[in-house]
Amino acid sequence: MNSFFETYRDLKYLLNRNYRKKSALDFVSNHYGLNAFERNFFGRCVFSDDHLEVVNKKVTDLTKDFKTKSIAIDGFNVLITLESLIEGVAIFCEDNVIRDLKYQKGYKLTEKSEEKIEIILKTMLKLNLNNFDVYFDEPTSKSGEISKITRNLMEKYSISGEVILSKKVDFELKHYEFVATSDFHIIKNVTGFLDIPKIVSKNYNLDVKNFLEIIKKGKLEV
Repeated sequence: MNSFFETYRDLKYLLNRNYRKKSALDFVSNHYGLNAFERNFFGRCVFSDDHLEVVNKKVTDLTKDFKTKSIAIDGFNVLITLESLIEGVAIFCEDNVIRDLKYQKGYKLTEKSEEKIEIILKTMLKLNLNNFDVYFDEPTSKSGEISKITRNLMEKYSISGEVILSKKVDFELKHYEFVATSDFHIIKNVTGFLDIPKIVSKNYNLDVKNFLEIIKKGKLEV
C-alpha cells in the first residue's frame, strides 16, 4: 500500500466524520511527511462523501435554457484554472471538478492573459449564454487590468452584463442562480455551477490528469 493511498484513506476518514478540513489536512500531512505541493494536492482534491453528493446535484445540465437565469463567472478562479489546464498543471479532483495546482498567490498578467479570457467568453457564447456578469477580486494584483481587458472583449463580442471588481466576490456570487466556478463554498450556495475548464478540455482535446490515477500510482507528477 503506497503512502498516497494511505494519506487519502486517512484524510477521507476524518472528513467523513466532520473534522475541519484544515485540521485534518494538517494532521495527515505531518503524519506522512507531505511537502507543500503534495499537501496542496490533497487539500484541493479530497472531499467528504457529503461534499460529493452536493456537487453531483449542482452540476449544471448544459441543455437547459438559461436565458431567464442569473449567471456569473468567478473571474480569477476560472482564469487561473484555465491557465493551469493549458499548462498541464490542473487535475480532475475527487468530485470530478477541474482545479488548478499552481500553488500561486495573486495573479500574474502575461501577454497570453487576453487570449485565455477570450477562450472563457467564447465558451460561454457556444453555450448560447450572452448575458452574464464577471467578478474579479479587487485586492488581487492586476485586477484592474484584467477587468479592463474583459470589459473590452465583452463589448467586442456583444455580451451583455457587467465586469465587477469586488472585495467580497464570494458573497456577491452566492446571490446568483448559476456560477462558473470550482469553489465549493460558492457551489453549495447556488442552484448550479458550470465547470468552464472541463468544457474547454473537451472542446480542445486537452488531457487532464485524474486524481484517482495519481493516488493509485503513488506519485505526483504534474
